[in-house]
Amino acid sequence: MVRHQFAVIALLAIALASSFWVLLDVAGDYSKRSASFGVASFESRFSELRKTVTPQSVFGYTSDNPPNDPSDQAEFYLTQYTLAPAIVTSSTLEKLVIANFHNPNPDLNVLQAKHLTPVQNFGNGIILCRPSAAQ
Repeated sequence: MVRHQFAVIALLAIALASSFWVLLDVAGDYSKRSASFGVASFESRFSELRKTVTPQSVFGYTSDNPPNDPSDQAEFYLTQYTLAPAIVTSSTLEKLVIANFHNPNPDLNVLQAKHLTPVQNFGNGIILCRPSAAQ
């Protein structure tokens, strides 16, 4: 009888440990995929643009986030932080405008709708634009 109880308890312990390890694997995979937000992610995404920025630079900013999306303001602040000491405003009327898209190959019609012309694509969804002549 004692042997059977020990075997059942041991089997339950092994099953719980196995489930725990699977849960850790799933959580680890999820955290790797969701690491697209934060300072380190923005520094990485903006690294190529950052190489061209001088302290006197002034940029406008736009993104593909919906207008009232709370992450839009957070991403704007992260962009300002990442490109400091350059100035980033929330306007599309500056001489140069940073377009922050979440798709590495964004739809350029979105830029046209915002009266922006692409100047340079830095990859990772970061495009430097200028306002179109006819606004």
